[in-house]
Amino acid sequence: MKKQNILCTGSAGFMCSWIADELTKQGHNILGIDNLSGGFLRNTQNHKFAILDLRDKYSTEKLVEQFKPDILYFLSASAREIGSLFEPLKSTEDNIVAYMNTLNACIKNKFKKCIFFSSMATFGNQQVPFTEDMENKPEDIYGWNKSFCEATTKILAEIHDFKWTIVKPHNVVGIRQSLSDRFRNVFAIWMNRIMHGEKEIPIFGDGNQIRAFSPIEFSLPCYIKCLESYTDSKVYNIGGMHPITLNEAAELVIKAMDVEGKVKIIHLPPRLNETKVAYCTYQKSIDELGYKENKDLLTCLKEMASWAKFLGPQSWTTDKLELYNEKAPLIWK
Repeated sequence: MKKQNILCTGSAGFMCSWIADELTKQGHNILGIDNLSGGFLRNTQNHKFAILDLRDKYSTEKLVEQFKPDILYFLSASAREIGSLFEPLKSTEDNIVAYMNTLNACIKNKFKKCIFFSSMATFGNQQVPFTEDMENKPEDIYGWNKSFCEATTKILAEIHDFKWTIVKPHNVVGIRQSLSDRFRNVFAIWMNRIMHGEKEIPIFGDGNQIRAFSPIEFSLPCYIKCLESYTDSKVYNIGGMHPITLNEAAELVIKAMDVEGKVKIIHLPPRLNETKVAYCTYQKSIDELGYKENKDLLTCLKEMASWAKFLGPQSWTTDKLELYNEKAPLIWK
C-alpha cells in the first residue's frame, strides 16, 4: 500500500495506541495526538506523537495544516456512557467539539478519508443483536454525541468530497487499557480494585446484563483494513462473538487475577439508562474484514491481568462529575 500521512487522535489511549503502532510498522507516516486526559505517554513510545487538546480550534488547525494528513483515524473521546448523564458539557466538548475542530481542519487541507470510531452506545435499547443498518436510538449523552458525529461525517463527506468508514467497536478490552478511570472499563476497574487489596468487586444491578467483550488483538487487523477503498461509505460492527452476563465476566476476572475464594462479587443499585442486553452482529466484519477470534476470553484476560500486575495498582482518577446528584452511583461521588 502507498505510504500515507495518517493522523491518529487519542493515540496515548488504549485502542488508538495499538492502531498508531501498527500503521507505523506498515511504513506509513503517522502522527499521534492526545491531550493525556485519559491516556499515557507510555503508550506512545512506538509512534510519532504530539500533545494537543483538540478542543482548541487554533492549535488543531495549525497542527493539521503543518502535517497535512491524507487519512484521519479519529478515536479521541470521553467514553463515559452513563457518566455522560452527569457531565453533559464535558462529554459534548470532548466528543463533538474536538471532532468538529479536527474534521473541519482536515477538510480545509484536502484530506482523503476519515475513519471515525463511533460506539455501540448509539444503538440504545433495541432488539439484539444490533445490526449496522439499525437506526441510532441512544439512551445517554455520549451515544447522542457519537450519533451526531456519524451523521455529520456523512453529510460533510458528500459536500466536501472525502471518503469515510464508521467503526462501531464494542466493549474492547486488553493491555494498555486505563486501569485508573473509575467511570468506565469494567474489567480494568475490577482488576485495579483487586490490586488495591479490595475483597469485593461491584456490579451495578443484578449482574444479568449481557455484553460481548472484544479483546483488542482480534479487532486490530480489522481497524487497519478500514484504510482499504472497499470499506468506503460503510459502517462496521467489530468485535464480540460470545455474549456473557456481567456476573460471568466478573468470575472470569477473579480467575484471571488468581484470587478465587478471596474476592467476592457484590451487587449495587442499577444505573439509570443502562441498556440491559447489548451486543452486535459480527458477520459483516468476518466477511469483509476477516475478523476472527483464536483464543477464549479467559486466556486474553489472564494476559491482561499479567500486564496489570506488572504495572501494579493505579491511583484512581480524581475528577468529579459536573452535575452529581443522588441518582448517580454513590461510588462515583
